[in-house]
Amino acid sequence: MKTSFYGIGLLFVLPLAVVAAACGRDKPAEPAPAASPALLAPSAPSTAPPSPRVRYIERMTGGATTSDAVPLVLAIHGYGDRPESFGRYFERLPVRARLVLPYALFPRDGGGFYWFPLANFEPKALADGMSDAANALAEMLSEIEKTRPLEGKPIVTGFSQGGMLSFSLAVLHPDRVGEAIPVAGMLASPLFPSSWPMGKVAPPILAFHGDADDIVDIAGDRDTVNALSKVGFSAKLTEYPNVRHAVSADMHRDWMAAIEAAVKRAAGR
Repeated sequence: MKTSFYGIGLLFVLPLAVVAAACGRDKPAEPAPAASPALLAPSAPSTAPPSPRVRYIERMTGGATTSDAVPLVLAIHGYGDRPESFGRYFERLPVRARLVLPYALFPRDGGGFYWFPLANFEPKALADGMSDAANALAEMLSEIEKTRPLEGKPIVTGFSQGGMLSFSLAVLHPDRVGEAIPVAGMLASPLFPSSWPMGKVAPPILAFHGDADDIVDIAGDRDTVNALSKVGFSAKLTEYPNVRHAVSADMHRDWMAAIEAAVKRAAGR
């Protein structure tokens, strides 16, 4: 892939009091949730880059310290966003965890980053982009696991392109994923598995999506969950009436509760 590729411009609706993740912007629109200085203060990516391709920001939540063995939450931003702003969703996460917020692979003109060209959602091109980005993130997770004290397997989550990559990692790199929690995502149909290898664990998937999404059609998420369920995944989709390509207050509440529960499972609590 080359950085000259481009995707379509995206626009978001901001329902209720929660800011939509900026899939087409490099910062959240107003009104933004109150920022936590400890989480959102500008900082350089990790000084020990886990992969030549992926930079990331690392934060501890719930009072954990960097030396603690705690579950890892990989939070993947969407098209045109950046980890500094996407991290606002997780600033009140009460559980002890290691929050890793990666920068997408390609800079976007005007600011922000993106993981792969949207290519007008053409299935083959989309599948190629998802696979490439998921492979880079899997390499990153592998390196982090070698250098950080962790409990359980990583919990992967994200919005829009981040939701797509949450699905992709669960399917393409299930050995790297404990649970996947995609928001407003889907999996390109060429990546739907026709069967699942005997004995290989299929990570549980809990997806969230607005049923009025005019950017990432919820039909793609429904098809994804149905296809994965057919081959043995525990996959569930929660739909939110009249919510477009955004995170409503109800969705944000349920999303954070799902992450909190997954962290507790990973920690054996």
